[in-house]
Amino acid sequence: MIVKKLSIIIILIFGVSKIHANCTTGVAPQTPIVDSISVDLAGNVTICWQPIADPDLVMYYINYENPLNPGESITLDSVLAGTNCYVIPTGFNNSDIESVEFGVYARDACLLLSPPGDNYTNTIYLSNTFDLCVPSITLNWNSYDDFTSGTNVLYKVYVSENAGPFILIGTSLTTIFTFLSINQGSIYNFFVMAVENGGVGPFTSSSNDITLNTNTFYINPTFNYLYAATVVDSEQINLQFYVDTAADITSYRIKRAVSVSGPYTTVGSVSAYPNMNPLVQFVDESDVDANSTYYFYQVEAINSCGTVKFTSNIGRTIWLKVKSDGIIGTNTLTITQYDGWLGNVQKYEIYRAVAGIWESSAIATIASFSDSTIFIDDISQVLEGNGEFCYKIIATENPVPHVGSLPQATSISNESCAMHEPLIYVPNAFAPMGIYNVAFKPILTYPDPTSYLLQIYNKWGQKIFETKDLNEAWNGRVNNSGKMCQVDSYVYVILFQSASGEEFSKRGVVTLIN
Repeated sequence: MIVKKLSIIIILIFGVSKIHANCTTGVAPQTPIVDSISVDLAGNVTICWQPIADPDLVMYYINYENPLNPGESITLDSVLAGTNCYVIPTGFNNSDIESVEFGVYARDACLLLSPPGDNYTNTIYLSNTFDLCVPSITLNWNSYDDFTSGTNVLYKVYVSENAGPFILIGTSLTTIFTFLSINQGSIYNFFVMAVENGGVGPFTSSSNDITLNTNTFYINPTFNYLYAATVVDSEQINLQFYVDTAADITSYRIKRAVSVSGPYTTVGSVSAYPNMNPLVQFVDESDVDANSTYYFYQVEAINSCGTVKFTSNIGRTIWLKVKSDGIIGTNTLTITQYDGWLGNVQKYEIYRAVAGIWESSAIATIASFSDSTIFIDDISQVLEGNGEFCYKIIATENPVPHVGSLPQATSISNESCAMHEPLIYVPNAFAPMGIYNVAFKPILTYPDPTSYLLQIYNKWGQKIFETKDLNEAWNGRVNNSGKMCQVDSYVYVILFQSASGEEFSKRGVVTLIN
């Protein structure tokens, strides 16, 4: 029995001596080398290190620096030897608001700790800034320089849109990346992965992830339609354009040119306001001369950044020019086309005013044409009035579905006028006793009826007929009621004024025959 107890004591003494073999020399374990530290999508921080080849190793301590007393190390937890990674749960780290720092220390069976060293490792903290005006998202993060391979680090940027899978959208050798491919209303998640050896690996470190809702970005317009450009008068042109009131637009800039290719200059603007009518009216009065040329217009939608977010279609006004030909009694109309409608032009209607009175219906309708066309109006049979003929053109769009269910658009041209001088048609003979041409009556165009005077004289200079009635003819008798005049030549005198007050006269000879 005594021999058995002695054997146990010898074994225990031998065992204890073996366990504490290094204690007498005071050799502490090596400081663990951290391979990487990463943040997962749940916010947990995982730190991994290289195992220490020490037969006396007992455990590893996970430490962090006391924020209230820099330099003081506080133990968060410990793990047994043989463990090479540790997870700090999301509730025990601040990786979502800052870069957090953790270190690993080793302890052996002799209660010796690995020496303090630079083995604290920082997580990558990802943050962002918005640029509402571009729009863009700029990602920023702190550099990761704790790989044992050095600072030759490639950063990979990943994104998930609307809870979809994460995809690689770019890489950077710096700690900044700008994301431009934004879909308004989408929700984006980003994280950054640092890869050592210039992207070769094998070790990596991932940042926290950030979630961004792009509803905070400005809403861009989806349409901006120049509905019609129409001439009001020679100095005014009215524009109608249909806008996207759901967009974040502060103003609409109206631009004008005399050529479709420009240059376009700003002639005015309309401010956007809450609950505005999407069909906006604007009257251009900026040095307009609609009787001399046509104008091209476009409308730019501007956001609060001063950026043009949508430029409308281009619209061109109709320009009408009229030239008179008094010899043959015609007016030649040159008409330019309307440009810019979604449905193009269906027809052009020509309206005419005689002596300032507009006729109730169009005198002609012409089909669509390219660039310009000519229409000739024969006014030789229009004898009354003051000689003034005015015209305007109304273009109508083809039926086509419009944004906002807008009806067919119309556009009115400038009003262009032509003035005809009065003409006098006088027969050179008449036969009172015949079948045809039984009376002598001059035909006048555009006279002032109150100024008319017709006198007939015989060859001795005696006045034998006079009238102030424009419609009264000489029947060949003295004063139209006396004895029939003999066959002979007679002198006529015609006096009258035009509607504008200009005096006209004509003298000549008419022959009475039977």
